[in-house]
Parts: sequence; structure tokens; C-alpha cells
Amino acid sequence: MSLQSTHAPPGEQSINWETLKARCIGRVDLVQKALARFQGSLEEDIQELQHATERNDSADIARIAHRIKGTSLTVSADRLAGFALSLERKAEESLTDVEDSLLEIRDECCRLSEIITQHREESTP
Repeated sequence: MSLQSTHAPPGEQSINWETLKARCIGRVDLVQKALARFQGSLEEDIQELQHATERNDSADIARIAHRIKGTSLTVSADRLAGFALSLERKAEESLTDVEDSLLEIRDECCRLSEIITQHREESTP
């Protein structure tokens, strides 16, 4: 799966830039490093989540969604964190609507990947 195409609607803020900058004490280099690590983990997390969904492994789905939620909050990707929290709760309770939640997460990851790539290009001197 490529994280370069998305069906996510534009216009909604995916990263709270002010909070992220504050967490990185205003240092652009730390923001860039945090975003690069986060972006690098997205594709692997989505692939693992897809495999867990195909296996109907609710414990694994909840674990991976929890990890996505945590890494998302670290870089102030609050929208993705919300989607991951929703999926985590669904997996803990049942497997109802897991595919829809996975689609939301995948779309938001695509959007974030595009935003991070654009931010990196704009920040490069």
C-alpha cells in the first residue's frame, strides 16, 4: 500500500503545529526529526493493522491502534489519534465496523504523509 494517495477530504487540520512546535521547544530540527520518525512508522503500522484485521485478531488490532494513537499524539496528529482511539475501543469490545475505521485511519495516514512531505520540502533551504 502506498501512503501517497488519499481519499481524505482537504481542509481539516491533521497536525496541531503550535502544539508540536511547543513540544519541540520551538526547534525546527526537532520537529523535522519527530515527523520523519512518525512518517516512517505509518506505513508499517498500517500494514500490520491490515493483517490483523484480515485475521480478525481483535487483541492485535487493539494493540496496533493503541500504538498508532500514542505515536500520533506525540507529533500532535490529533485527528489520527482520535481515529485510532475509536478503533482501539471497537476492537476491545467487538469487531463491528473495523473495516470502516481502518479506512479512516488509512486515509488520514495518507493525508499526514502528504502534509509531512510538503512540510519537509518547504522547510528545506
